[in-house]
Amino acid sequence: MASVNVAVLPQLNRNDKSMTRIQNFYKDSKPLICLLTDSDSALTEMREGKYKIGLKDRNQSVIFEEIRRTINNGLMSTESSPFFKLENVAKNNSIKVDEDNEDDCRSGKEAAQQMIHLLEHKDLTEIKELFLPCQGNLWHQWCQKNKELHRPTLGELRKGSNIEKNKSSKQSELQKIRQQQQTSDLSQFIKIFIQKLNSQAGKEVVYFLKWLGILLDDYTSERLSSFHHQYDEKWSTVLKLKKNPDKSQQLTGAQVELERVSEKLQGATFGLEHILREIGQIYESCSSVKRNKKDLTFHFSSFPSLAAEMMISGFPLELMDGDAAHVPLIWVTAVLDALIQKLGDQRAYVLSVLGIQSSGKSTMLNAMFGLQFAVSAGRCTRGAFMQLVRVSEEMKAQLKFDYILVVDTEGLRALELAGRSTRNHDNEMATFVVGLGNMTLINIFGENTSEMQDILQIVVQAFMRMKKIRLNPSGMFVHQNVSDVTAGEKNMEGRRRLQEKLDEMTKLAAKEEDCDTEFFSDVIAFDVQNDVKYFAQLWEGSPPMAPPNPDYSRNIQELKDTILSKASKSNGITLFKKRINDLWNALLNENFVFSFKNTPEIGIQWYTEN
Repeated sequence: MASVNVAVLPQLNRNDKSMTRIQNFYKDSKPLICLLTDSDSALTEMREGKYKIGLKDRNQSVIFEEIRRTINNGLMSTESSPFFKLENVAKNNSIKVDEDNEDDCRSGKEAAQQMIHLLEHKDLTEIKELFLPCQGNLWHQWCQKNKELHRPTLGELRKGSNIEKNKSSKQSELQKIRQQQQTSDLSQFIKIFIQKLNSQAGKEVVYFLKWLGILLDDYTSERLSSFHHQYDEKWSTVLKLKKNPDKSQQLTGAQVELERVSEKLQGATFGLEHILREIGQIYESCSSVKRNKKDLTFHFSSFPSLAAEMMISGFPLELMDGDAAHVPLIWVTAVLDALIQKLGDQRAYVLSVLGIQSSGKSTMLNAMFGLQFAVSAGRCTRGAFMQLVRVSEEMKAQLKFDYILVVDTEGLRALELAGRSTRNHDNEMATFVVGLGNMTLINIFGENTSEMQDILQIVVQAFMRMKKIRLNPSGMFVHQNVSDVTAGEKNMEGRRRLQEKLDEMTKLAAKEEDCDTEFFSDVIAFDVQNDVKYFAQLWEGSPPMAPPNPDYSRNIQELKDTILSKASKSNGITLFKKRINDLWNALLNENFVFSFKNTPEIGIQWYTEN
């Protein structure tokens, strides 16, 4: 099964009893690396694809580099080298494989493979444009026009009499974009997806969706890894050039290159969430023009029911599109309506999470509730996603709700958004998810309070806005990757510093929000002793070979117990749906309202009339 064979032995000695086996490896076409414990020789190629490396009294980092280079050379030089697949083990052993013995699993995989075949030999950065046209430029244009409709410029307001005319013109433009979405060609890729969702029975659909997610990750991971590497290199170059004021011209060029790689990275990110986003945009465009899409064999009105079934089966649904920074209200509302039809207006406790990029938010939620938020293939969460967690019958009586609705979000201060109104985007995201949640977990990586100043101000401001509209969500802080979570005195000092920083950020946020609040505990009910948790590192050692840290698991369980002990208040899904609508509509108008602080009479007049 191996792609490369590695043998560890004292020396290549003809009299050694293991040499017969080594000779067989030597004659084989596969690459062979012999690591010799009693030799101090450097990397030597004995013949094509056959290498020896001495280990005795040599620098370990040099040895590691030689081994890595040799494995790479070996894999590249033999095109026929088989890549290991676990299911292939069954061909030589009497091991039962689900795909061979379970019809639902096998047919689900075949359906997913049929879709993946359509992507072969296509440029990964152009796939979304080719197969998912509704969510590209047209959807982004619609989002921009919709924000302009709700946020008129000062010049437009001063014209006064033209307000209605401008409003009508923008609404016509929005409808024109919807018509373009509705008349765009339906790709074979999406046709198959819709057909499979409609035609397959419950268990088979779940297998189909799981396999599609696995195969898409497999298809994109190698290219994504390459783009991430390029991005890191360009970002490092930009940081170096920023320190040298004499190289401003080179800096401009490096920033252009960074932006180009960033766009490629965004274009190459392709998962199940993008396919569902396309389904949502097909639904929204068809709803707007009140006509079914050409070549669509199923009526668009059935789509929300399919998405609701997926939510019930445990798949996340996109709540806010991270690429367009917009909530597809028509689609989300329709899916939640379908969910209420299927389940009734069940009581749900909403748990949101916020934190900086790559701080372990999704990993924490996946570990706590057994969820499937994207953490693999180099993909971080973009936007916001919601996922239903069913509460067991014995726990319902104790907790007084039927479901936990988990809302996961993209990282604040995301590097890919650098220079693209990140502060405004982060404020919108934080206000939205804090407003939705009965409780919000604020996830912080490490213990350095100076590094978390930005995120703390954004979070405090979001809680302050909720207090002004008489919503009272609770919050907890989670410090991830703390070196010694048992050090009581050290943690006490950390809590004290966090409390001081929160109070400092409260005063800053209070100035922006025009109120007199001085202490964070005046904004939400907050106890620094019980509402701040310290988490051990996820891995015990250095990945990829490190085992999971059992202390991390204990920390997760303690946090989960604390959340459930505080979970006294829940609402029906209908109220959750209404809150999504209210909060997003308020945010669409909010920037406009806050930007006219210096000319309040114009802002108030427009707001009252419209």
